[in-house]
Amino acid sequence: MVFPRSTGISLMSLTACTLLLTGCGAFGGDDGGSSDASKEPVNGGKVDPGDAEARETLASQDINTLGADLHYAVHELSRGAKTVELTFSVTNIGDEKSDSVFDFLGSGGKYNTSGVKLIDPDNGKVHLAATDSNGDCVCSSYEGLMEFEPGNSVLFSATYGAPPEDVKTMDVSIPNVGTLTNVPLS
Repeated sequence: MVFPRSTGISLMSLTACTLLLTGCGAFGGDDGGSSDASKEPVNGGKVDPGDAEARETLASQDINTLGADLHYAVHELSRGAKTVELTFSVTNIGDEKSDSVFDFLGSGGKYNTSGVKLIDPDNGKVHLAATDSNGDCVCSSYEGLMEFEPGNSVLFSATYGAPPEDVKTMDVSIPNVGTLTNVPLS
């Protein structure tokens, strides 16, 4: 590569920058790791579960739908400057696995949580999940047909426009589950 003299870039400078960016490994330096590519990853590539505290539940509802016993729990309704972030989970509390338990969370047949609404009963407003510039929901998406084993939980989220500052609680309406009332905004 040839650079005009007026740029002030020499081949030596370019080489030094390239070596700096690629790191010392180019010269076979020891980076503290093993060079044995066939070495097995720690724990065979599996992650050991850690001890985690259970999420706080602000509101919950148990239902039986499509042959599955499910527990829906709202964990957070967090107010930002202009948005509210809803976090909720679905847990299979029954003894049978279910092949299709999430199909009804999306609106318009979509496999996302766009069908979940926030209701501001004080001001008579319904808040739909926000959409991005492409019209896609700013919310969790998932495959429509999932095997959901007994004891398994899935965590979902969705973003909404924020209600006025004086609103301290909202209702969370989940299709085919019902409305969980007076969920506190944090």
